[in-house]
Amino acid sequence: MPWKEFSKVESRRLFISAVESGKWRFSEVCRKFGISRKTGYKWLDRFRKEGDDGLFDRSRKPHLVRYATDPKVKKLLLAERKRYPVWGARKLCKVLERRGIVPPPERTANRILKREGVTGMREAAEDELMRFERAHPNDMWQADHKRAVLGKWGSRAFPLVALDDCTRYCLGIKSLPNVRFGPTWDALWYMFGEFGLPRSILTDNARIFRAFSGPSRFEVYLMRLGIKVLHGRPYHPQTQGKVERFNGTLERELLKDSFFGSPAELQAGFDRFRQAYNYERPHEALSMEVPGSLYRPSKRERPDELPQIEYPSGAELRKVQKDGWISYKNRIIEMGIGLSGEHVEVRQTDYGVEIYYGPFRILGKCFDEQTKTRDDKVGGSRRRRGTPLRATPFAPFPEQEKL
Repeated sequence: MPWKEFSKVESRRLFISAVESGKWRFSEVCRKFGISRKTGYKWLDRFRKEGDDGLFDRSRKPHLVRYATDPKVKKLLLAERKRYPVWGARKLCKVLERRGIVPPPERTANRILKREGVTGMREAAEDELMRFERAHPNDMWQADHKRAVLGKWGSRAFPLVALDDCTRYCLGIKSLPNVRFGPTWDALWYMFGEFGLPRSILTDNARIFRAFSGPSRFEVYLMRLGIKVLHGRPYHPQTQGKVERFNGTLERELLKDSFFGSPAELQAGFDRFRQAYNYERPHEALSMEVPGSLYRPSKRERPDELPQIEYPSGAELRKVQKDGWISYKNRIIEMGIGLSGEHVEVRQTDYGVEIYYGPFRILGKCFDEQTKTRDDKVGGSRRRRGTPLRATPFAPFPEQEKL
């Protein structure tokens, strides 16, 4: 037969029965149950006044809370939570503060929301990541294609997102029919016209942004505007952490529970979200300020047309063929199809040659006996389809930053 387990209330009943039996002195009974005389008298007094109900623990909630949160403030806090269903207590309190209302402390606001069943306490991250950010607006933009959105109209839309690295200001969310160069560049060109030119742009290594050999067409166009091209390390999306974090926010706050009937309706949703993100939603990385209060457009205005690369007089130029190669001293040098139709400058050095696209160093090359000649390139159909020996990796900026 198993041992019986006694609850606190049952132990107190046994204590009262032992005292009222009169077989032992009060102090002996207290010693037997492992309590003090003061505690024993407390439970005996409660039993005689309230009966069995007096043996249950009482609520420790104070009878009077001197600093209780005003019910009106609680109502306003819950109303803001309903308006922004995925925002936490810190952001909601900041919204109340901007409206001239004294908000409750963050921990109190978290408890209020938790009691209402609308949120829980956020757990701290186990590992703190190494972070970086630019010191001034437009020092660097981050751009990325978010995953496709399937709409009711029966096709997919591909959002292009651009974010200022310093202020987290969302420069644009454009719904594109595909991730090809044309729509992507048109959307970015429009942003340049609205906000000016940044010093650099950081992207991932998607095919549209970075080619396998030489610069991509996207990189060539940015170089013509005098914008540095930066890429994160392959398979390290945390390098573009700000725009990736923004994509997650966009998914939770707009796309997760929304349905759009047309591309125009989707773009209108993006515009509403961008307005709220830039001018209403407090950002923790900005000391709870909104990005729109800190961002300023660039002083470098976008030209009306894409400028051409200029070279000094006397420069030795070669035109890149449509297949992405140039011929120099009867040698084939692969440049990449991103430069097709463009002129590049060849500079002779002690170890070989260097190729420049305007002020940007594209690649370096050291000739040897195994380097294919122009005759090898055009000598036969099989060799024409072959790939010539590639030059050193594309490095348009000698001072390119490590991210």
